[in-house]
Amino acid sequence: MKKIRTTAATLLTALFIATATVPAAAAPTLYYTSQQQLNSYQQFNQYLISRGYTPYNLVQKPAVPPKPTPPPAPTPAPTPTPAPQPTPAPQPAPAPQQADGALLSAPITAQEQQMVNLVNQERTKLGLTALTVDMRLVKVARMKSMDMIKNHYFGHQSPVYGSPYDLLKSQGITYSAAGENLAGNSSVTSAHTGLMNSPGHRANILNTKYKKIGIGIIKGGPYGLMISQEFIG
Repeated sequence: MKKIRTTAATLLTALFIATATVPAAAAPTLYYTSQQQLNSYQQFNQYLISRGYTPYNLVQKPAVPPKPTPPPAPTPAPTPTPAPQPTPAPQPAPAPQQADGALLSAPITAQEQQMVNLVNQERTKLGLTALTVDMRLVKVARMKSMDMIKNHYFGHQSPVYGSPYDLLKSQGITYSAAGENLAGNSSVTSAHTGLMNSPGHRANILNTKYKKIGIGIIKGGPYGLMISQEFIG
């Protein structure tokens, strides 16, 4: 049977550390056959004892403790989104009919009174009777000016009220003579000057048959102010 010869130092380098009981110079030679497999630590110790050696001690390399897995970083809490502040509901605009009704019944304005004064100045220059303000005619004049602004036209015939005479009749106003002047301008004085420079409009302002007047001046339209003059006698 084939013998394998080796020293204890060579055989145990990878696994053990031992102390021999005999001087190093006389270290015995160990023999074992290929059939004498050393399958365990206990078998090898018995083999050493039978040969007069102190058993070797197994040196176990301490296992490197696994590094602890760091706990997962905490997920940052989502930043709370501030609740949107409720937008205050806009105050409803007054209904056009309500706004128009309040305007139509309002007292005469400073601009309207200014134009009445200019008309009467022209009349008194010629010795004519000054016209008196009739609030029914003021309402009609305002209706006419508002109608022209809303319906984008400029003329005596209204798509809503018809002719000036139809409008007077719809308001229960009776007359023996009636007339209407219309103007669009940025100021009352400029509008009056333009009317006086027009023969037909001048004739209405100075007509001796007329006794009452109503002026309606509404802000709006392409000229800045829409102006209506209503006369009856």
